[in-house]
Amino acid sequence: MRFRVLTLTVLVMVCAVRLHASPEPSDPRIVISGGHDSAGQLACMFTCVGLDFSFMADGSGGGIFSFTNNSGQNWTSLEIEAPFPTGDIISCGGSSFATCVVMPQSGDFTIIEFYGGGGILQNQSFTIDLGTSGWLPNGEFQAFANVPESSTLAFCLVGLAPLLRRQRHRFLRRDR
Repeated sequence: MRFRVLTLTVLVMVCAVRLHASPEPSDPRIVISGGHDSAGQLACMFTCVGLDFSFMADGSGGGIFSFTNNSGQNWTSLEIEAPFPTGDIISCGGSSFATCVVMPQSGDFTIIEFYGGGGILQNQSFTIDLGTSGWLPNGEFQAFANVPESSTLAFCLVGLAPLLRRQRHRFLRRDR
């Protein structure tokens, strides 16, 4: 019996090993780094952008771009529609968001979702680094920022209030 369990465990571990491919220098990457405060200036330090904006890779399929969030709202996530890259492995990251997910599409573009972490605050400058190459030369990128809706939080609290009240009522009745 122990041998069967051991064999099954080893088989599951072998099947569950995730292949890790190292990206090549020519593979596409996208890194978003924020925290460049514009020191409370009313004017933007870099290109001012709202909730939706676009930018283009340079002639070699890369580039570093600097922007300032001028939407008047804090961004909790950022979705980028990128032209389908020439490289195989897309790497993403940065300091502005905790998580990034690459979702390949069947068409001629892919979606890269950044979320979690501190996000990008209003009037905060940030950079988007595409590396030196790997993307479609002069390819256009579309970016869509998402902001939390105050009404969503209010609806959640209104929905949770009766549940919390009921739990409190049960707790108080149990002590009698």
